[in-house]
Amino acid sequence: MAGGHASGATFEELRSRHAADRDAALPRYVAQLQWSATQLRAERERRMQVLLSTAKARSSWHRERLRDVDVATFTEADLPSLPTMTKADLMDNFDAVVPDPRLTRDIVDAYVEQLPENPYLFDRYLVIASGGSSGRRGVFVYDWDGFVTFSCQIARWLSAIPDAPPSANFYAPRGAHITWIAFLVFPRAGDTHIIPTLPIAEIVKRLNALQPKTLNGYASILALLAGEARAGRLTIAPTRIITCGEPLLPEVRAEVEAVWPVHVYNFYGMSEGPYAFPCRAGDAMHLADDLHYVEPVDEAGLPVPPGTPAAKLLITNLFNLTEPLIRYEVTDQLVVLPEPCPCGVATRRIDHVLGRADDIFTYSGGIRVHPLTLRAPLGRHRHVVEYQVIQTERGVRVRFCANGPVDPSELSTTIATGLRGCGLPDPEVTLEQVPELSRQVSGKLKRFVPRAPATSV
Repeated sequence: MAGGHASGATFEELRSRHAADRDAALPRYVAQLQWSATQLRAERERRMQVLLSTAKARSSWHRERLRDVDVATFTEADLPSLPTMTKADLMDNFDAVVPDPRLTRDIVDAYVEQLPENPYLFDRYLVIASGGSSGRRGVFVYDWDGFVTFSCQIARWLSAIPDAPPSANFYAPRGAHITWIAFLVFPRAGDTHIIPTLPIAEIVKRLNALQPKTLNGYASILALLAGEARAGRLTIAPTRIITCGEPLLPEVRAEVEAVWPVHVYNFYGMSEGPYAFPCRAGDAMHLADDLHYVEPVDEAGLPVPPGTPAAKLLITNLFNLTEPLIRYEVTDQLVVLPEPCPCGVATRRIDHVLGRADDIFTYSGGIRVHPLTLRAPLGRHRHVVEYQVIQTERGVRVRFCANGPVDPSELSTTIATGLRGCGLPDPEVTLEQVPELSRQVSGKLKRFVPRAPATSV
């Protein structure tokens, strides 16, 4: 068994053993980046059979759902025959979904809320909590080997580009968020963690003192830092910029790369396991197709062809046997690009993430407003460096940060025109310029905040 199963070990002992296991496994995962599509498919189906066998044998919730599945002959072409699962399914049936009876909902919830100094639960497990931006927290548990694989899918790509210490990382403050746990368990030499919820003036002060060569953080914080650099308050010269955890909007990429002439490497990832890494042939990203299977589907759950925006995703994590996620619904909206990729990597490519389905504003009468309607006028304004759009009963309230003059009348008129074009009559648009925007506990910015549906009394 892996070293993390030792009883009574200290956190430093467990972390050291875990890092050694990760480093030993990394070359194998690096090599898999060169695999052909045929090899990738064979690896997925091998892992899928292990996953289904484990779920069927050890998870009482999955056992009933998979009772008619012949695991020995199952291929990924058979996936659409399996039922989907939602976050509500997972959290409402947590004790039955997870094979280890020690991992009860009460135990993992208490872990998330208290987060002990030693994050290893039973010396073996690491517990990740999603940010809850969709309205409900999800909890995802990885065992020792599962977290090795989780880390390797990211580290294998980072190991292929030149390191640039020192590094400033802008991710979640202390908590069970994936970025905090990953940095805590597998720290990198020369890394400095700066909490993105600090006042921007304090962040600028720390960066000017550190003079980092790598910036690593949410796209929304990079946008703010680019504005501070343009204003002359931030005086750093990074040579590597990496972002993950939020959609990288085209206008944000353009602004950051204009301020610092460095390509922004964009990752896409989720606490549920799947990650995508930057393509060297452009701004797209490659899915880690050897470790998970992602089905882009429409609102009815039917597959969409390459090049068509998906309304949501169905993900099957092929390496986490501790908490089997099989056709698990995620509301991220993205586009899978046609193959093959000119860079030579055989895994599927995705375009930049468009957002989440729950970012869409729905008004009385079924009128729907996609975030792109609001992004367009805000993203075009040269002095708007960051913003948050809050849905109101008859329109929107926009809170924004600016590094120069903004004509509120012109901007509100443009936004109102877009809302009318979506069918919203006489929209009300309120603008509020603020020095900074409040963030979630994870450090992320909830850019689009839908209005809570009315409840009957």
